[in-house]
Amino acid sequence: MDYFAHGLWSYILFNKTKKPLYAILFGILPDTFSWLIYMFFRIFTGSLAFGKPNLNTIPAWMDTLYGLSHSLVIFSLVAVIVYLVYKKIPIYMWAWPIHILIDIPTHSRDFLPTPFLWPISNWAFPGISWGTSWLFISYWSLIIVSLIYILGKKKNWFKKSIVRKS
Repeated sequence: MDYFAHGLWSYILFNKTKKPLYAILFGILPDTFSWLIYMFFRIFTGSLAFGKPNLNTIPAWMDTLYGLSHSLVIFSLVAVIVYLVYKKIPIYMWAWPIHILIDIPTHSRDFLPTPFLWPISNWAFPGISWGTSWLFISYWSLIIVSLIYILGKKKNWFKKSIVRKS
């Protein structure tokens, strides 16, 4: 799924929490830690190009960042450390594994499969690319409907008006 969609899904799922912005940040963390860093690298090296990246030109360190940030194993280790330190796992942190769980079926094995078992295994689920038109349109439609619903609830658009009989 694309970067902005992850942020919006995080908001949709955690908008009623005390810190929805933190959920958004954790929801985009895997792609920020990998692809945003890579984008800045390409800007500074003068090699930024738009469109689907050529997998042969992506440096090995990018695979490591992608593995670290998209691994349920790594998230589990971080969650255990956070729990040991704070005696709880903040609700907004769960946006990170939700990002990974969304990516597993929406990335194909052919192009950037989600390494959710990294570093234990390189096995990847044979998903469907999020760029496939019907999938892209479907999840963005769900995002838009969900955001309209949330906004409608906040603005009381769905309250029934009470008609009093005299």
